[in-house]
Amino acid sequence: MDDAPKVHLVVLRGGRTDTGAVERALSRSDLRVIPGGPAGDLHVAIEETVLAARQLRREIEERIARELDERF
Repeated sequence: MDDAPKVHLVVLRGGRTDTGAVERALSRSDLRVIPGGPAGDLHVAIEETVLAARQLRREIEERIARELDERF
C-alpha cells in the first residue's frame, strides 16, 4: 500500500466541540472531497460521462415520443 497517492487533508472547524457546544454547522459542500491527480481526473471523467448519458437518454426519449405521436 506504499504506492497509494498522498492526499492533503484539512481539518475544518465546525460541529461539536470537546465541551459539547455546537459551532457553525458544516454544509455538505464543506465536507465534499474531490481528490486531485489521476483520481480527480477519473472523477471528472465519470461526471462528464454520466451527464452525456443523461443527455443522450433525453434525446432518445424525445425521439420515441415524437414517433409515437406521429403514429397514433
